Amino acid sequence: MAFDDESGRLDIVPDAAAYGTKVRWCAPRLITAANEAVPNANVRAVHVLAPTSRATTTATSSAAADEPAPRPVVPAGPVKTRETASVGYHHALAAHRAVAPPRQEDPALTAAVVRQEQARRDLAEQVFPDIEQDQENKTPTSIEDVRAQQRQDAEAVRAAAILRARAERAGLPAEAAAPALRQAG
Repeated sequence: MAFDDESGRLDIVPDAAAYGTKVRWCAPRLITAANEAVPNANVRAVHVLAPTSRATTTATSSAAADEPAPRPVVPAGPVKTRETASVGYHHALAAHRAVAPPRQEDPALTAAVVRQEQARRDLAEQVFPDIEQDQENKTPTSIEDVRAQQRQDAEAVRAAAILRARAERAGLPAEAAAPALRQAG
């Protein structure tokens, strides 16, 4: 797009944002190639402009007056989604689902999830000792059970935190919020 002799900055406007990213990644090679192609250029930096800024900067140059204005890209038709996909796509998806192996839980993964859940419970008990922990030694049987329990526990901790924050904002001591915290658990 432009070159500044004093600073050695080469301004480039890519056609798309992806090309701009690629130019940024290979800027050192581009500088070397430009200095080899034009010995007196002394390119020291590459500045990649946004693709949209090209239309505004080229419109002011005399060469841009000879070129027709770029037309906006219009999609050929409606955007396809799973719901509007072809019948063949739905048949292929159904065939894949029919032969796909059932989801199996990895025992190591399940053990890791149970350990994390226990650590999270311990931490929640330390941070919010006022919440009654009714499932202290209950070990979940599946990952889905752990996730459901995590959602319930997280909601109880969230409610307790909100009640504590309201009590602190009202200037009440933390003990004043304790009965409400027990109810939230």
